[in-house]
Amino acid sequence: MFSPKRGGVKNNLKYILIGLGPYSFQFDQSRGSNEIFRLLQYVIAFNDLHNFWLPVEEYRKIFRVEYLSYKFPYDSQMTCVRPLPARVNLMTPDIRIGARERIEIWKDRRFPETKIEYTKILDDYLTLCEKNNIRPIMFLPPVTEGYMKYFDKQLLDEFYCSVHDAQKKHPAAIFLDGWKLPTFPDSDFWDTDHLNINGAAKFSAMFNSMIENFERMS
Repeated sequence: MFSPKRGGVKNNLKYILIGLGPYSFQFDQSRGSNEIFRLLQYVIAFNDLHNFWLPVEEYRKIFRVEYLSYKFPYDSQMTCVRPLPARVNLMTPDIRIGARERIEIWKDRRFPETKIEYTKILDDYLTLCEKNNIRPIMFLPPVTEGYMKYFDKQLLDEFYCSVHDAQKKHPAAIFLDGWKLPTFPDSDFWDTDHLNINGAAKFSAMFNSMIENFERMS
């Protein structure tokens, strides 16, 4: 680990992986009306609701004091963990319909203010990497063909433009587009847009191979 503020702490990192989603620059959970319950995690951990319209103290009144006083370890996993199946069947019509419905929710989760804010955050990440001689690798994980088929083209184009602008400003930044990799069949996913154990292992192997190539070229 390193701390640019403290200085004098040796940095041994060569690469940083930055995972992105096609909605990364516009989705703000604290602004939307969906899955508001997840904000409780942030209240407990950080005492902050970011852009949520309700003040933290008012939000806290909704819940029992005993629950809010419970302290999670800072490094704990505070989200609900579901076991990932090692394999899923080939796409069925029901799953394809589900993919379309799953994508529809993003139409109500686009916030222009968030795009400005998150673009700045990514720029700060990349700048921090540059200052510490670390090469950032941004990546978009693979999804199923059904998910790609129905995903909003305008939103996807805006995502690629944002990534392109980031790379233009930070030439050392690399972008790996998992949506353009043809080697992930439906059996590599546990739902329409999340890799299962087999798919994740395959994608990780590609990352390792890419980094090894960088090492040989440097």
